[in-house]
This record gives sequence, C-alpha cells and structure tokens, in this order.
Amino acid sequence: MEFSIEVIQESEFIPLADKASKGLLKFAAHFIEKPSVRFSKKSLVALVKESIELEDFLDDHGARGNKNWLYYGEIVASLRGFAGTAYMINHILSRLKFYNLDAKNIDAFIRDAEKRLDFLYTSILALCATLADEAHRLGLTIPNPDIHEDEFADRIVVKVLPGNRDQEEVSDIHEYIFKVSSKLIDAVKESHDVFIESKIPKKKLHGGLIPERINEETLRQLEMHVHNAQSMYDTYIQKTPLESETPQLKSLRGYISVSLHLLSIAKELTHFYERHESSIRKETTHKKIALLIKHNDVLETIVNFALYYYTSFIACAEQLTRDILAQFSIAVTASVPVPEGLGFHLRPSTLVAKIVHHYGSAVTMHVHDKTFDAASVIDIMWAGGIIKKEGIREVVFSGDQNAVNDIIALAQANYGEDTLGNSAELPECLKYLRQS
Repeated sequence: MEFSIEVIQESEFIPLADKASKGLLKFAAHFIEKPSVRFSKKSLVALVKESIELEDFLDDHGARGNKNWLYYGEIVASLRGFAGTAYMINHILSRLKFYNLDAKNIDAFIRDAEKRLDFLYTSILALCATLADEAHRLGLTIPNPDIHEDEFADRIVVKVLPGNRDQEEVSDIHEYIFKVSSKLIDAVKESHDVFIESKIPKKKLHGGLIPERINEETLRQLEMHVHNAQSMYDTYIQKTPLESETPQLKSLRGYISVSLHLLSIAKELTHFYERHESSIRKETTHKKIALLIKHNDVLETIVNFALYYYTSFIACAEQLTRDILAQFSIAVTASVPVPEGLGFHLRPSTLVAKIVHHYGSAVTMHVHDKTFDAASVIDIMWAGGIIKKEGIREVVFSGDQNAVNDIIALAQANYGEDTLGNSAELPECLKYLRQS
C-alpha cells in the first residue's frame, strides 16, 4: 500500500475539522451552559474518548505543525489529560471499599481526592470554554448541547452477580509469591527519588522539582515496575485458594492497584507540567495554557496528592510484603566457601547483600559464634576482616530458602570474580545481580 501526503489549504481543512470536532464541542457547549453539573465517570470517559479521536485527527492532518491550529490541538490534548486524571481519581474512590486497605489514612485521602477533583473539574470547564472560543476563531461550528444528563449519570450498584468463579490451584504458588514480592521491593527501591514523605507547603513548592527530581520518564519507569508486580499477581495468585485463605494477599493487591493508579496520575500531570510550564517550554501556545491552568495547582496535585499518597501506600505494600514473606518463608541453613583470592571485599559482599534485598527476607551470616546481617555490605565486609585474620574457609548462611539457594549458587561461581578480583561470569539464575 502506498501513502502520499497532499498539502491542502486551511480553507479546505475547516470543513474536515468541523466534522471531526462536533462530538467534543458538543460536550464543551454542554458544560459551558451548565457549569454547576457534577462530572460523572461516564461523562469523563466520553470526554476522554472524544478528545482522543479529535487529537488523532488533528495529528493525522499535521495540525500541531500549523501555527494557526496548534493552540486548538494543545487544548484538546490538555482536556484529554485532565479528564483522564479526574476519571482515575473517581475510579479509585469508587473502588476503595474493595482494596482492603488499612482504614488509618483513608479519610484524609478521600478529603484530598475530593479537593483535587474540584481543581480538575474547574480546569476542565476552563478548557471547555477556551476550546469553544478557539473553535469560533477558527471558523468551526459550535453544535447545540443536546446532551441528556441521564445518559451519563453514574449508577449506584446495589446488585451484583454471585462470586462463583472457580478457584484454581497454581503449582509453585509460593514461588510466585516470592517473585511478586521481589518485583514490588524492586519498585520501592527505584521509587526513593520521588518519595514525598510529608506534604510540602504550597508556598514552598517550586518548579525545580520538575524535571530535575520528578519527570515523566522516571514515573513511566516506576509505573512499569509496579505494573509488573500487579500483572504477575493477577496471573498466578489472584482467585486461588491460597489468596482466599490469606487476607494479607488481597490487601497487597489493593495497595499495588491504588499505588499504580496514583503513579499514572502523577505521570499524566507531570507530562502536562513539563509541556506547558513556561520555564521549560517557551512556545506561545504553551504559555497560554500555563496561564489558563495554574501551574502551582498542578504541581501541588502531583506532589502533595499523587506522590504523597503513593509514598504512603507503597510503603504499606512493602511492609505487607515483608510480613507475607515471613509467613511463607522456609528457613534453611547452608555452609558455603569464602571467596577464593581476595575474600569478602566489596564485590562479593555487595552481591550477597543484593541477593538478600532481592528476596526481601532476613538472612544472617555466621562466622564461628558471631552473627552478621547478610543484607548489609558493611556487616559482611566486617566479617570478611575476621575471616581473613583467622584463616576461615567456610561460613554459614541462615534464612529464607530462596535467598540461601542463590547464595550457594553465587559461592559456586566464586562470588562473580576470579582469584585476582576480576569480574567473572555469573550463572543464569543470578543474572538479576548484574541488572541493578
């Protein structure tokens, strides 16, 4: 199939854009006419759908590269982002009762979520009004807002189908619990740079946080890490007899889910902020959007809502993970040789500690009558001094079976180095040690 591009006059484009814009402009006219109407999840979904379709049309026709149509395209993209974010917060609120979360911080979260929704709804209304004004300037027709609110009213579900789906046994399910736990612990470790452990007063919020510390690329990577944990949970643990017998597992799934949604909210708004905050982008259209939507309110939603509660919920998930690991861990003890050559210097000590952190469960290292924390590089190197001084050839590791088994494999590979301390190949089961 051959594709050809034909450059058309703007006068020829207007009828095409008029037809493509009809759906979104109808919604814009409706909300302009009735600004006090509360957005429902259905109306937000419709806004997102119409925005995506119009945005695709404009991109297909090169509108982002035309200075007369660029601002119109930016408004449409902003509407899609804000409507999608508002939908996501509404979705979290509607699902909270199913997440099995600790009730301690839920009331504060709900209050903050409602406050953020007010900001998002105000922004959506402002964008709708600006979209209509820009459409009028471009010569587009504003359709009659013949939308019936009943079509988009959210229904309160009071009747549900019986939960009679068969529960399936999964072989090696304990192994998958450890794998999910490992992925989640990795996600927490990668998240430290974006953690907001206490809210920052609005007056002290500054644009330097974005993109230096918080940026779309980083949040996208974190979203992938958390999504991997959720996906593995849903594939191997969800709807199994073990899950129904273990309330902590259902709670873990809830914490993973809400954390993932909050990361998505932070990512979407950070994309908007990076694109339209005038100190980052200098184009006139971006400055106009930045004047329309208060960037400090966007920043506060990212920092003091999405990332603040992400930090809180993912920390709960991590603690729950460690409790679950302790519940399902099988403790073993094994003697292994010390590294040939240079002993427990930095590289071998680091690799042992990485294994322990990877599984997230406690492992100790025993040298005669002394015990050391195998998750601590400093502890292992301290033990290494004793081992070298006393000429000890073997040490003992005690703790989680998975971690100890990997330490045995590491010892068999002389801890990833030759006798001169040069890096050596690791077995396939330990490749994860070279990836982080």
